[in-house]
Amino acid sequence: MIEISNLNLSFKDKILLKDVNLNLEDGKALAIMGKSGAGKSLLLKSMIKLFDKHYKLNAQKFQIDQKDILNLKEKELNALRAKVNLLFQDVYGSFYPLVDIGSYFNIVLKTHTSLSTKEIKEKAFYYFECLGLKNHDLLWHSFIYQLSGGMARRIQIALALLSEAKYLLCDEITSSLDRANEEKIITILKELKAQFKNLIFITHDINLAKELCDEVAIIEDKTLLYQMPMKEFLNNPKGIFAKELLNYFENENVFRS
Repeated sequence: MIEISNLNLSFKDKILLKDVNLNLEDGKALAIMGKSGAGKSLLLKSMIKLFDKHYKLNAQKFQIDQKDILNLKEKELNALRAKVNLLFQDVYGSFYPLVDIGSYFNIVLKTHTSLSTKEIKEKAFYYFECLGLKNHDLLWHSFIYQLSGGMARRIQIALALLSEAKYLLCDEITSSLDRANEEKIITILKELKAQFKNLIFITHDINLAKELCDEVAIIEDKTLLYQMPMKEFLNNPKGIFAKELLNYFENENVFRS
């Protein structure tokens, strides 16, 4: 469970997030929506304190699984990070470019899981197949920069699924995928949610949000305006951004049933 009350983030004298309140129960999925620059990605990074010493993060309450994030020692924080997997929007920047994909999978997963080299490869190939990726051995020995954006994104998601993390934080992860591959990912994420995994998505895609998420949170001007059930949001959106977003999907006739 994630519990956040009055979270604030600043860089030197610049306010980046202010008075953010958010709660997420186990087995739930939350869509975070807002205009570019509103603070969505910074909120995800805050959940694992992915900042250097020049950033100041404070909150009245900031707990993940009843652990006080702000007061964890570095060793405890690293243990928590193994349970919280953040999928960055910049997929190529998420990988170390000087090792091939197979080596990178082994480096990451042997640090955070008890999987053997054989198990890592077998499970990786299983998820490659689930995500519509072929030529598994060729991919295993390829470098991330050799792949298209869509293929690289699916490799990133396969690694996240293998990590056995309880919390999956996703920053626009379906933006480079076609509809067929997006559906494959949605199917897998629904299975994870059924296992009481927690999913948080940054997305501008109402269709993805309403298909996968139980709740929606709207960020405007560096603060989280509100969090509400998805059904309530679709029937009665609050705020200019939310209304404009829903109007666009309705007017362009791109809503999916």
